[in-house]
Formats: sequence, structure tokens, C-alpha cells
Amino acid sequence: MELSNRIIAVLFIALSVLLITRREETGNDGVSHGIWRGQLTTVTAKGGMLSTEGGNFWVSDKSLAALSLKGDSAMVIGHRRGMFISPFSLRLKPSSSFFSSLRRQYRNRLVETIRDPVARGLAGGLLMGLRGLIPEQTAQAFKQSGTSHLLALSGLHTGIIALVLLFLARLIMGKGILSGWLAVVGIVLFVALSGGRASTVRAGIMASFTVLWMSYRGGKLHLLSVWWAALLLSIFFLPGTLEDRGAQMSYGAVLSLIVFGRNVRGRYSAIYSPLYAGVVVTISLAPLMTSVYGGLSWLGPTATVVSLPFMLVVMVLGFLASLGLGLAGVLLDYVSNCWVNTLEVFSHSPVSLPQAVLYPVWGILLIGLRVFSRWNGFNRRFR
Repeated sequence: MELSNRIIAVLFIALSVLLITRREETGNDGVSHGIWRGQLTTVTAKGGMLSTEGGNFWVSDKSLAALSLKGDSAMVIGHRRGMFISPFSLRLKPSSSFFSSLRRQYRNRLVETIRDPVARGLAGGLLMGLRGLIPEQTAQAFKQSGTSHLLALSGLHTGIIALVLLFLARLIMGKGILSGWLAVVGIVLFVALSGGRASTVRAGIMASFTVLWMSYRGGKLHLLSVWWAALLLSIFFLPGTLEDRGAQMSYGAVLSLIVFGRNVRGRYSAIYSPLYAGVVVTISLAPLMTSVYGGLSWLGPTATVVSLPFMLVVMVLGFLASLGLGLAGVLLDYVSNCWVNTLEVFSHSPVSLPQAVLYPVWGILLIGLRVFSRWNGFNRRFR
């Protein structure tokens, strides 16, 4: 068992180094003019990521949020500096796929039924990954409080959807393998409808394995095996997964929780468990998060714990409001703005350390997490 734990720890460190050192090709840093054609892989309130034959480029244009979705094709005329394109002209071609059409219809439904832009953006982002609906000021509040990960559909959101689907399937068909497969079909549909981001695909695969295991055999699930299965399947079906920063953080976060996770029991476990998980992920992914965001948010774990009740309520009210329930819409507006105002209390500048200091401190903290997560076993062995 001890050898297995050591192997897992070594694999984690090796993967962390791999994720940190991987870099996308960004081309030269000079200014060039031209025409770029490709597919939008990400859309936010500030613009979108355009995947072309020559690489991935960020198109800075706020109109993309109102006009396009992930998967749409675009032709951009403008000038480029590095990986950033400032467009003079845009021509968009909506994706004709079935799931893209459904996403577009749902986005239009949200625009019609939810008037408040903050509430509409949070509901669209949390329910369907429509990050283009999130106002820039709202996204900034999440970024400055270290809670931007809550706006990106990932394991937490997919896990909630999986539990709801399994509960409904068992209500209809009772406990058994058929209800498990019905829930898995629902999970696959949710991942496809939400845009199929690498982090969501990872969460969907792991959630499906978990549901089927519960339906077939039950008992304790070997999470590391499920993690490896999800990674290998993602690499096979989604080329470029290892270069995707969202996938790197998603897989790295889950692996850190598997390696350094610890069951927190007691009266306040509902608070301590997510707080400890946030600390583990923040420390484990410190070099990667520093390279992406320019620093670490030391209040992020606390802000995440405070945000969880808001997130669950917004997801429920957002779904009900999209069905046309007026009272749900009124409550959604109030809760959404309360959430954003609360996050402003946690807003702060990220902490950045030079690499000469960051990596030694990171290594020491990883050892500390390992000892803390396995303290009971060490204590029994050496006392």
C-alpha cells in the first residue's frame, strides 16, 4: 500500500510538471495584418478563442458574446499581435449541429425570460456554460475573489446534475442498472448540450463511471482508476486535451484531491470539507495558476465556500425562471446580485512569487499536505 501511495505521489508531481511546462505556440510577437478563418472554441463577454490552421488566437470583440456560441465558424479581418487579434470586420456562420441549435435556442430563451443581465449571465453560465452572457464586471468580481472556476462548468456542476438525474431515474424506474444507464444518458446529453468543454467531458466520464458502479456493484470506488480512464478517453476523443488550460486545471485539481484528500467529519464538515478541498487545489496547482492568472488568490477557498449556497440557488432559480415562472425570476435577480456583492468583499490582488521562491515553497507545502492527509496512518505506524 505504501509503495502504491508513493507511485501515485510521483505520478502527480510528474504530471504537474508536465502541465506547467506545456505551452501553446503563439507565433511571433510582431504585428501582422490578414484574414483568419476557424472555429470558436471559447466565447466570453470580452471575445472568443478562434482555432485556426495556424494556431489558436484570441479575438477581442464584445459583439461575439451576443452573436456567437462555441462551435460557430468565423472569418476575422484585422491585425494580430502575438496570439491576440483586433478585428476590423467579422463574419460569423452559426454551427448547424443539433446540440448547437439547442444551445442557441436555450440562450434565446434566457434572454427573453430573464431581464437582469447579471442574473441571466450567471444562470446561463452555470446551467449551460454560456459564458458569453456573463457581464464583464460580474466576471471581474469572480476573478478578483478567486472564484472564476465556479463560472466554468466542471466537476462540481456536472456532479450536481448527475445526482439529480440519478435521483429522478430511480424515482421513475427504481434502484437498478436500468436507472443507472438512464442517468448516464442524461449526463452525456448534458455534457453535449453544455458545449463539451474538456473539463466538462472529464467530469461527465467520471460521473458516468461512478453512477454505473453504484448501479452494478456499489461499495468503494477506486477514484484513481476512474481518473486515468477519463484522461485516456479524453486524449483519444479530444486531441489537444493536454494543451487545454481548462483541462489541465480540471484534471490536476481532481488528481490533487485524490492524492491529498482527507475525509473531514464532525459538526462543521459541510464547511471544512470544501474549504480544505480549496486549499489543496490552490496549493497543488500553484505554479499552473500563477502562469495562467499571474498569481494566487489566497481568499479563493473561503470565497468558494461562501459561494456554494448561492451557486446552488442560482442554478435552481435559473432553471425555473427559464420555464417562465415570474417569481423565480424575481428571486433570481435578487440572489444573483447579492452573490456578486458578497464576492466584492473577498476581492483582492493575486499573490505572485518569483519562480526561485515559488517552487521550493510549493514542494514543501506538497509534503505538508501529504503528511496531513495521511496523518492517522503515520501516527499509528510510528507511535
